[in-house]
Amino acid sequence: MKRSIKLITVFGIPIDINYSWFIIFGLVIFTLAQGIFPLEIPDLNPLIYWLMAIFSAILLFASLLAHELSHSLVAVRNNLPISGITLFVFGGVAHLEKEPTSPSIELKMAAAGPAMSFSLGIIFFALTQLLYHFGAPNYLLSITDYLFLINVIVGIFNLIPGFPLDGGRILRSLIWWRTNNLRKATGIASAFGKGFAFFLMAFGLIRLFNGEIISGVWFIFIGFFLQEAAEVSYRQVVMNKILSGVKVSDLMTRDVITVPAGITLDQLLEKYFFRFRFASFPVIEDDQLLGLITLHDIKEVEREKWPQVTVREIMIPVNDKIIINKESEATDALAKMASSGSGRLLVVDNSKLIGILSQRDVMRLFEFKAEIEEED
Repeated sequence: MKRSIKLITVFGIPIDINYSWFIIFGLVIFTLAQGIFPLEIPDLNPLIYWLMAIFSAILLFASLLAHELSHSLVAVRNNLPISGITLFVFGGVAHLEKEPTSPSIELKMAAAGPAMSFSLGIIFFALTQLLYHFGAPNYLLSITDYLFLINVIVGIFNLIPGFPLDGGRILRSLIWWRTNNLRKATGIASAFGKGFAFFLMAFGLIRLFNGEIISGVWFIFIGFFLQEAAEVSYRQVVMNKILSGVKVSDLMTRDVITVPAGITLDQLLEKYFFRFRFASFPVIEDDQLLGLITLHDIKEVEREKWPQVTVREIMIPVNDKIIINKESEATDALAKMASSGSGRLLVVDNSKLIGILSQRDVMRLFEFKAEIEEED
């Protein structure tokens, strides 16, 4: 099941919204409409507060998107492909297809985000002064003033030297330049990130006990997210190092069980899924690879139609998201699986199916190598 929905494409970069984004979007609107704006401008119609909050929240997340786009554009200019940007529970993240190749590129990418936030802060500050000069109503001034403050806060917050915040990435680039060791640099920057995350969660708990529910929940959520992100980011770097040089051909399963395109779904279940208990199968016709059929695809079809519907009608046709070349790196395969939401890739050579690679195959090797390195 997909965890995000496609929004738009900007500069050739797909923008998705994770479902968790709507939680924070609603919380921001509630906080503004019930807490911030009524205190700044008392005695307005409640509907006006809600309209102000919705408009401000939209512009806030547009600002966060601009922050992430700045990272992405710098990455693209330095030949680092971006598979997309996802807006999620605490803003957004740009999906790099590979790690920066040098400390200087990392530094430029990391600095671009806060620079954009501070630039937006200056723009909204100037807009507030301009509107005030021309006698604009207070509700407009409150919106632009809020966006000025929040962009400055986002810029300052991201400069905190804890990975994966931008400040943590700047710290990692400097340690990386000094030590020439990306794994060590990531470990140190991640430790700072986790320390800061635990501080935020502790601070949030204190605020909860003091009766400041909304701010307490905010700090705990942000701290929890940063702690998880620091762990995942470090694990990703370790994984890339351990799996470096491992080819898809070294891990793939060569004896692939395929299914014909013309059989019905009830036959497919009986003869293949129940018998071999795999989650998906390649679809072949006349020795040509046509696509991939998964158990999820079958479950999307009403049960009474299974005897009439064929595999060809519901399979995932061959496309770049589900196939990979045998000479590709194992880390590239994992990245492709993550971006497509698929746990398996079809390995091809000259358009012919020669194997299949599962996420489990890659992770099994990673866990084995990691255990050996720990013992050493």
